[in-house]
Amino acid sequence: MSASVLEREDLERFKARLFVLGATGGTGRALVEQARRRGHAVTAFVRSPEKLGDRTHDGVLVLRGDPRNADELRAALPGHDAVLSALGPPGLGPTTVVADCARSTVAAMQATGVRRLLVVGVAALFENDGLLNAIARRTFLRNVARDSAEMERIVSASGLDWTIARPPRLTDGALTRAYGVADGRMPPAARLTISRADVADFLLDEIEHPAHVRRIIGLASVKAAARRTS
Repeated sequence: MSASVLEREDLERFKARLFVLGATGGTGRALVEQARRRGHAVTAFVRSPEKLGDRTHDGVLVLRGDPRNADELRAALPGHDAVLSALGPPGLGPTTVVADCARSTVAAMQATGVRRLLVVGVAALFENDGLLNAIARRTFLRNVARDSAEMERIVSASGLDWTIARPPRLTDGALTRAYGVADGRMPPAARLTISRADVADFLLDEIEHPAHVRRIIGLASVKAAARRTS
């Protein structure tokens, strides 16, 4: 690809003010870094800013706050174009953290007029994705699945312009862009993993070129060496 084409694509890329929840986690860190490199302005809303260390740069504002607190979110949200949530459960035990954060986020967005919401869910919620997925959903992932399902119920009933991405097991692998995307199911030829960097890449692509508004998306690495969308 020629330099002129690259420059034109860069100039045409939509520049947004993004509000990132879960920025201290693996996917959240990838979101912040990739968004910054793409030229977006980022607000990282986190309970423990010190966990970001020296990873913040120009174009990244770090705010201390609790994503379960709708009042704190409401005060910080005005002026942003979209909210991206990479929040996940603290472990495999009983929890309502993800749903609680979704409830406060939706309330704050409705109050401030910010409409675009992208969240990371779990692939275990796909009910027609094989026996192993069904067993996981009913055994060791049952608490995660229950919390994530309630989060999705809150988000999908919000009236906002939402997208829910359901990846399988997340890894710390490199950005490959060799992943598949499918509405309402896992993509064909999907693996059982995807890197956090690739999940962040999909979410930012969806911000820049919305193609799955009010859709639940299956997202996973594929066995071919190129990204495929169905």
